Amino acid sequence: MRTASLAAALLLSVLPPVLAPQAQAAPAQKLDANLVLLEVRLGNQLLSDAVTGYEIGRDVYLPLGEMARLLTLAIRVAPGEGRASGYILSEERGFSVDVPGRVADIEGRREELDRAQFKLQSDDIYVASKLMARWLPVDLDLDMSSLALKVRPREQLPMQARLARRERGSQPGTPGGYIDPGYPRLSTPYRLADTPFIDQTLSLSSSKTGGRRQTEAAYAAYLTTDLAGMEAALYASRNRHDPDAGLRLTLGRHDPDAGLLGPLQARTALFGSVQVPGMANVASSSPTGNGAVLSNRPLNQPTSFDRHTLQGALPPGWDVELYYNDALVGFQQSRGDGKYSFEDQPLAYGPNEFRLVFHGPLGQLRVERQSFLLEHSAVPRGALYYDLAAHRDRFGQPRALAQFEWGASDWLNATGGWQRLALPDGAQRSYANLGLRSYWKGMIGTLDAVQGDDGGKLAQLGVKTRLGQVALTASRARLDKFSSEFFMPGADPVRVRDEVRAEGVIAPGGNSFYPLALQLRHDRLASGVRNLDLQGRVAAYRDGIALSNTLRWQSLGGQDLGDGLFQVSRRVAGIGLTGQLQYLIAPDTGLGSAAVAADYTLNDGYLLNLGLTRVFQDRELRLTGALNKSLGSYGLGVNAFYSNRHEYGLGVQFFMAMGWEPRAMRLSTDAQPMANMGAASIRVFLDKNLNGLMDDTDEPIAGAGFTVNGANYLTRTDAAGLAYLARLPAHQHTDIGVDPGTLDDPQWQPSVPGVRIVPRPGKVSQIEFPVAVTGEVDGTTYLYANGARRAIGDLRLEVVDGKRKVVASTVSAADGYYVITGVFPGDYFLRVAPDQLKRLGLTDTGMHLITIGREGTVLNGRDLDVREGDG
Repeated sequence: MRTASLAAALLLSVLPPVLAPQAQAAPAQKLDANLVLLEVRLGNQLLSDAVTGYEIGRDVYLPLGEMARLLTLAIRVAPGEGRASGYILSEERGFSVDVPGRVADIEGRREELDRAQFKLQSDDIYVASKLMARWLPVDLDLDMSSLALKVRPREQLPMQARLARRERGSQPGTPGGYIDPGYPRLSTPYRLADTPFIDQTLSLSSSKTGGRRQTEAAYAAYLTTDLAGMEAALYASRNRHDPDAGLRLTLGRHDPDAGLLGPLQARTALFGSVQVPGMANVASSSPTGNGAVLSNRPLNQPTSFDRHTLQGALPPGWDVELYYNDALVGFQQSRGDGKYSFEDQPLAYGPNEFRLVFHGPLGQLRVERQSFLLEHSAVPRGALYYDLAAHRDRFGQPRALAQFEWGASDWLNATGGWQRLALPDGAQRSYANLGLRSYWKGMIGTLDAVQGDDGGKLAQLGVKTRLGQVALTASRARLDKFSSEFFMPGADPVRVRDEVRAEGVIAPGGNSFYPLALQLRHDRLASGVRNLDLQGRVAAYRDGIALSNTLRWQSLGGQDLGDGLFQVSRRVAGIGLTGQLQYLIAPDTGLGSAAVAADYTLNDGYLLNLGLTRVFQDRELRLTGALNKSLGSYGLGVNAFYSNRHEYGLGVQFFMAMGWEPRAMRLSTDAQPMANMGAASIRVFLDKNLNGLMDDTDEPIAGAGFTVNGANYLTRTDAAGLAYLARLPAHQHTDIGVDPGTLDDPQWQPSVPGVRIVPRPGKVSQIEFPVAVTGEVDGTTYLYANGARRAIGDLRLEVVDGKRKVVASTVSAADGYYVITGVFPGDYFLRVAPDQLKRLGLTDTGMHLITIGREGTVLNGRDLDVREGDG
């Protein structure tokens, strides 16, 4: 129960962002209730979207080894021993930690350790963030409300130096971020029918409001699965007080590689309950209705040129906050159709970071992020993107759209299309549109024209650019007898509309930064009357305290209206505090409502919530409280409220998400939703006969770990060699690989380092990772010159198969010694790299034929000789 969200809902009702995989429980059960998954950022670079931490008391414990890897620091961790060693930035700055011995040596300084600042887990050594920041050359800013960790280096890290070199040399790659490893694609076949994933909520409540006593029971379920060779999503609810309760079914497919419907190369093909996108200046997106959608627009791009719609499943009792570039811009509570929808959020030139923060009725917290660079969303030269959609909206009115975007050149896109809808007065209206988008030297210019079937016309000219840290958007539209959902027909219609929007961040240094936004809309009506709408927002963040203030001022036909919302949040010693104040400026000055809420995490996953809300106009004061269990296999909560009007209520809620693990043949249950995400069942085994299949002679491998999109994943395989990876982001390329460092034998190597899958909701992808015993070969490289033979270094040695494909390589040391490890069983040739011989003017004396057996052969003393010229 989140009463602080009430004031936000009051104001936002009148005012006009690669999902992070969820890790399974750590071995130490006492820490389960404190486990959090953090997004780690260095400036604008996403280092990882799922680093495991533990929130304990006033601090968060972070994995030392994983943080060192992300920050490219030469520190290695032995979790089983509780020790770590290496150096910081240079070998002269040594780093050594011995947790059992309670001693550390940091850059030559010896210090005793407080054992309470460490948590030894099987996967890493977890260190209190404040201690880690003192040891490493970085400041760590934790924002627990959005599960984000921002890293601010005090010294240049190796990854930053590499970034600078790449920028100077225009080298390709994604510095400091995730680099595509090129794993082979593994498809997950569709089935005629499959076992669904289910998110379900059961609630019972009794209350006295408005002088009436009532008791209510409600049930809602969201199911996802394969059905008839397609993805299926079904929402069903039963609630006698909700007219929207009922059924909502969607069938279809998504493919990020545009492999649907043959020559149409579609990425989305759906029917049932679907969304119809909007058209600028004509209509907003229609989030729900029975119909069909067909589109080849990339799934990781905005839903239209300069607007983006965010929508998805929202179980009963949940609410969701939308943050845009770190500022709160929207709030929605669960509704009868089980969805949330933020339609047509405007995009600015430069980064557009959306963050959805979901709050469950039992204290659950989940964060999703989406990010776009508007200047990178241009349609490639020669490509054609299309959106075709039609449905009957929630008012029972038909709505249809056909939109096309064509890449005329590298810097010019052309757009065109048609839309039909019913206006609020019931009239059916059709519109045709044409437009141009010009991407040129840090600026996007737009030209749009729309004409209705009644002869009304609109022409708009716009520009988007960026000045320093501020994104600017400006446009002017001229209208001639034009009406739509945005320009309602009337006796005094709009003739000219000018809009200016500015968004940016002021960062004076230290831990402070101030997101700012300003929007001005000026309408000139046919009578000459001018209407003005001014909205502004300023926020401040420092030392874990977040403040924001939103203002709106309108002048409509000479009448002034103004209101605002002030918000503050702070997390101290495990206690979350939030407060909001909604106030009025014009025509009267006064207070609208105020709310304050606090939550505190108790032992064993229980969460205590208390809240107080005051609505000043009605003079109502309401106290709310809840005790919830939000972790484990189910969620259970008891909540109550009481107001000074002698109204009161008591309720009980039960939540359980369920999914079937097909390989282990077991039911997985959780207190967090899972139906809108994918999962993977992975088996790791020692492939003794090298056939890539798990046979009777093969052995399962326990304790194997994985990486997901480059980030280490907490889950390990069990005694049967199985691991279950839950909550994988749906409809996105996801790279899953075995972490060789987690295998017990250093000679064990996965036959395939990883695979790329596209998870889909309610489906478990089954992945096999055979592991082979590899061998190694060592020796010395020599140079014959002037009748003498001497060791020579810096020669590149290669192991090649029968097709002369390089399978392993290394460079000999200064004394000529080399060792090549991780060679899979088979017959190979060992040689000096031919291109290096040619470049140095050397010749070799031939290749070695080597054989690595199934048990991992070790070949010693395989020396290679080279000569100068032909001598």
